[in-house]
Amino acid sequence: MTYEQIAAQYGVTKGAVYWQLSAAGQTKQRPDHKRFIPWTVKAEHAHARPAMMLRLLSRQEAGDETIPDVKVRMLGKWLKEVGEASVVVCYDRNMPPNPASPSTGGFYYSKRRPQDGDNIIRFEPEGEQESAGDAPKVLDSPSAG
Repeated sequence: MTYEQIAAQYGVTKGAVYWQLSAAGQTKQRPDHKRFIPWTVKAEHAHARPAMMLRLLSRQEAGDETIPDVKVRMLGKWLKEVGEASVVVCYDRNMPPNPASPSTGGFYYSKRRPQDGDNIIRFEPEGEQESAGDAPKVLDSPSAG
């Protein structure tokens, strides 16, 4: 049964069901992707391509062997494109739709800086990040120069 079905059966919230199951040790441990997605991401940005690729990268680096081959190939292609374009993934909650995230905005690509090192992301704490108006030029695709 889903959490929603259990909640409806007992007249409680989905959160209450999760809390009780978690307290009983009956829930799966959620993966922690904070190394690659350290930002507090708006719900509407969570399924942008850069976010999905960063979660896949996190799973791969954690040794997750359940990632389908097609997703491993997608990740490899994306990493190659980002590397060849010499960009990093950035996030700004107020970034409008752009080539990195054409539907919702939020995520964008920025030219790699020396201080980025080998990192795939550039994390700037809230309040220190560039405003959407001052953001570096976003690219049409990671392979665009």
